Amino acid sequence: MPSGLIPDLLREIFDLYQAGRRAEAVARYEQVLPLIVYENKLCGFRATKALLKEGGIIRCEAARPPTPPYLPPEIRAGLIDRARRLNPLALRRAPAS
Repeated sequence: MPSGLIPDLLREIFDLYQAGRRAEAVARYEQVLPLIVYENKLCGFRATKALLKEGGIIRCEAARPPTPPYLPPEIRAGLIDRARRLNPLALRRAPAS
């Protein structure tokens, strides 16, 4: 699985590819790849929790032991910065109050 962080963006890529628009799919994948690498190398599943917390979808991003509960602040800030550039659904879809 390439990423659980941005399924909506990966779906766009898949749809482009399936529609035969392969050059567009590759270009879009090249845009999201740095975020996927950041997630896989530095964050793990905590990246998804951090993004959902940032988007107001969940209240607590803490991971359970034995994983450290939170991302280091500088790693989390870099993750959110990279994600904001791609405008994933998790950052646009806060539940109604």
